[in-house]
Amino acid sequence: MKGDSGKRHLSPWGRGRTFANAGEGAGEGVPCFVASVLTPLTPTLSPWGRGGIHTSLAAAILVCLSAVGAHAETDHAALAHDALTKVIRPGYDDLAANTAILKKTADALCAQPSQAALKDTKDAFAATVESWSKVGIYRFGPVNKNHRHERLFFWPDPKGIGLRQVRTVLAKKDESVLLADTLAEKSVALQGLPALEYLLYGEGADTLATGAEEIGFRCGFAASIADNVDRIAGAVAEGWREGAEDSKLFLSPGPADPLYRAPKDVTLELFKAFTSGIELVRDQKLGRPLGESAERARPRLAAFWRSDLTFPNMAGNLEGVRTLFAEGGFAGIVAAESPGVEDSILFDLNRVINILKAVDEPIAEAVRDPAQRNKLEALRIALKSARDTAAALISQGAGLSFGFNALDGD
Repeated sequence: MKGDSGKRHLSPWGRGRTFANAGEGAGEGVPCFVASVLTPLTPTLSPWGRGGIHTSLAAAILVCLSAVGAHAETDHAALAHDALTKVIRPGYDDLAANTAILKKTADALCAQPSQAALKDTKDAFAATVESWSKVGIYRFGPVNKNHRHERLFFWPDPKGIGLRQVRTVLAKKDESVLLADTLAEKSVALQGLPALEYLLYGEGADTLATGAEEIGFRCGFAASIADNVDRIAGAVAEGWREGAEDSKLFLSPGPADPLYRAPKDVTLELFKAFTSGIELVRDQKLGRPLGESAERARPRLAAFWRSDLTFPNMAGNLEGVRTLFAEGGFAGIVAAESPGVEDSILFDLNRVINILKAVDEPIAEAVRDPAQRNKLEALRIALKSARDTAAALISQGAGLSFGFNALDGD
């Protein structure tokens, strides 16, 4: 991009990229000098270094966008089709495949208890958590019916309601939880992955491998939850099949549809999943356990802390966000608004995901380790930068009907 001096101005996104010239769409000679809002001619980088996004860029991008005139109209129908066929449907199919394995291994554990069978069940549980994490950012469609989302994942649970209910069932040996049909009629806190995690990893879980008579109830309870989870996952996957009611409403909204009256409403639904998915990790899954200090950290507020799947769960949520952005159409909107910025958003998301996957200590230790705390706080900064920047450009490019500032969770 050339200014009055005729020199190229580097953008904060990294060496070799320049800011988009708004004049290309709004009339000649109307360059978008975001660099002047920050430090002229000096790349402003994220905590990761070259290539990332600095937190202050959100305001700068809004200044830039105010200068942008006409741009290509977003094809909202095509965006919905890509999101469903490339992201949502494959994600739930993967979840259903893993819950089927979980059910099978849990049944095998109860039939022939052993350390190997317990390990197989725990491995299947971890795979289910991984696949669930990638679609757990969605709160619409089939998963939003019959309390399926809450039945799969009753969290957050700051008061420990689920734990108390599971322990009560174990103490009383309430046999009505041993069949998925009757379990499905009980509290959502007894039906999903957090309850199953306690049975597999909580106090007394190692005895599942012994086959002792008194352990039979616990194993039966676990197998019933696995069955219930598999049924729910299967129902959600079927609800997104081609020709299913939810798929048709998602792809062909209309005035009579109470949820989506126009294709743009579907884009807004996906946009909320994208932004809230980042906020879920940043504010709830990282922020709450970290607390204000190491002394005030609350690691047991974290999801899946017993199974040491806390960080994989967060990484999985962000992988779902990244896939929605990259393959669901949002990256294209960002690229049309400001070429190159989509790569920087992906850079920060990839960096955060890789760091979360590399954490090799339990959440209880990580939140009290000064070095690790600093690293995790830096992740929160990077996530805010990625969210704010992407939200500004997507809402502008897609013509969404609300202000970006309304999304600010701080």
